Amino acid sequence: MGGAALVCGITALWGSALPVAAEPWKTCWFNDQPMGCRDRHHADGSLTIEWSDGLAMTYTLVREGVPRSTLRDSLGGLWQREVLVQGNAVFTHAHNGNRIMVPLRADAALECPAAVRAQVDQLYRWQLARQEQSGPVAMASQRERFTPQLFSLLERAYALTPADGRFVDFDPFSGTQVNTFGATLQGCSPDHEGRLMARVSVQAGLRGRTAEPQQQLDVVFRSTSNEGWRIADIVYMREPSFRLSTYLRDLLEERP
Repeated sequence: MGGAALVCGITALWGSALPVAAEPWKTCWFNDQPMGCRDRHHADGSLTIEWSDGLAMTYTLVREGVPRSTLRDSLGGLWQREVLVQGNAVFTHAHNGNRIMVPLRADAALECPAAVRAQVDQLYRWQLARQEQSGPVAMASQRERFTPQLFSLLERAYALTPADGRFVDFDPFSGTQVNTFGATLQGCSPDHEGRLMARVSVQAGLRGRTAEPQQQLDVVFRSTSNEGWRIADIVYMREPSFRLSTYLRDLLEERP
């Protein structure tokens, strides 16, 4: 199941999001697809599971047992929870067979969904190809790679020229003012807002001098049932760190 289809399935299953206290993120599984989640257990035996796309569901205890219990979700669906020997819990929907696995312990890393890996790969393929072309940066072909909000900022910012007294003075996709030679996706993890952070290591430098330190970027992805995974922001891991969205807004609000 691709990233967009997975999120679409979870959206239909969970409904609207519920507030959940901050707990450690874990690498959970929905129908054998990895996704970040965190669980909170309540005194009455119920628990809430929040997913990294911001959706959540509370499960109320119907019948307690060891190692199997029956719970009812907020939409009325019945689930069987089985606690395995290692402490991991497997939830199985009684009617549609959907399965959730929640590990006992938090995991610092989350496997990147295939759709996120594809977006990063295609973005940097475009990045390498466009460097061989002269003239202004044409963003139109990349519209579907970004959220509408970030794409609008990029398009408007790239329309500025030195004649306007301000312009984009660095490459957003390498975080530098030099050429990109390659990029490697190192892994993913949820951020504090429940979005997905993809750590990308970019090899950039002057032509003929490729043995320069790699740039570390966090590409922030947001997913919706309609759009799938899209790039919502880029965080530049330097001192001090900053966000692409903030840079672009400040640039567009400047007056020459």
